[in-house]
Amino acid sequence: MRRLRSGLAFALIAGLALLLSLGAGLERAWRRQPPPAAGDTIVIIKPGTSSRAIAAQLAAAGVLESPRGFLWGLRLRGEADELRAGRYRCRRPSSPAALAEQLRLGLTEKLRLTLREGLWLDETVAAIAVQLELDSLELARCVRDPASWPTHAFLAGRPDLEGFLMPDTYAFEYPVSAGEVIATLLGAFDRTLDALRAGARPGWSMDPLAWTTLASIVEAEAYLDRERPRIARVYLNRLARGMRLEADPTVLYALGERRLRVFHRDLRVDSPYNTYRHKGLPPGPICSPGRASLAAPLAADPQDRSLFFVADGTGGHRFAATFAEHKLNVAALRRLRQGS
Repeated sequence: MRRLRSGLAFALIAGLALLLSLGAGLERAWRRQPPPAAGDTIVIIKPGTSSRAIAAQLAAAGVLESPRGFLWGLRLRGEADELRAGRYRCRRPSSPAALAEQLRLGLTEKLRLTLREGLWLDETVAAIAVQLELDSLELARCVRDPASWPTHAFLAGRPDLEGFLMPDTYAFEYPVSAGEVIATLLGAFDRTLDALRAGARPGWSMDPLAWTTLASIVEAEAYLDRERPRIARVYLNRLARGMRLEADPTVLYALGERRLRVFHRDLRVDSPYNTYRHKGLPPGPICSPGRASLAAPLAADPQDRSLFFVADGTGGHRFAATFAEHKLNVAALRRLRQGS
């Protein structure tokens, strides 16, 4: 009887030792970080994906070496139903423990969108579609469908969102919709106008559409930040005198062409955006102005009497208050071009 008891105790101890050894081995396998093989990769887990399908997807992406071990580890920890959908940046390969923690906590890689200043609406739509992997046709429809826009006073009566999709860098959680992106960009534009208006000098009264339209012309004309207020002042002065703005970028917008120079034949284009033929501001913005260009009319020196400017050949402009002085500046530019 004593021998039987001794044998049973030994077997129990041996079994326990084996279980502990197996448990330690499983824990080491769960936490073992394989040496990196091919850097990071993006894995997109769609809502409703099962833990088994997630394991297979991670393995196919080269992120997980043992889908079966991953699933067993999740089940033993009661975490099989806690993995979250999202867009993840994962190391190839990773430890099962690291992947489980990343997906359980939802440590996602955000979608980044960067819109530069001066884009036309179609260019903005294309940039959003590429960077956020959205349907360009759906985006194009949304930016021309006022019924789908959030309510903002500056959009009243607008046929599209030209000029109002604020240039900046944004971060979105996956998945993101066209409507969500547009609402975010319009909200950023609204906040920018409010902040600039709050710091404006007393008497600033230009309505948002005119303000944005003028800023868009400044955006298209300016190469140097320091010149933006002065370019804005030239156009403000011309508006005050009832002069045509004669802004080359408005002609190119009317033509739908991107190029550096405007020719005399271009000035004949029949369009309300052609400011060589029509007085006042065009019907709306000609591109997306950035914050610096939106701030330019507010920062323009009211004592500056300039009515003309022309490129100086080095990235800046020469300004003039009289046509006679302007002709001299134009002649200087021609000499510079002929000599180059």
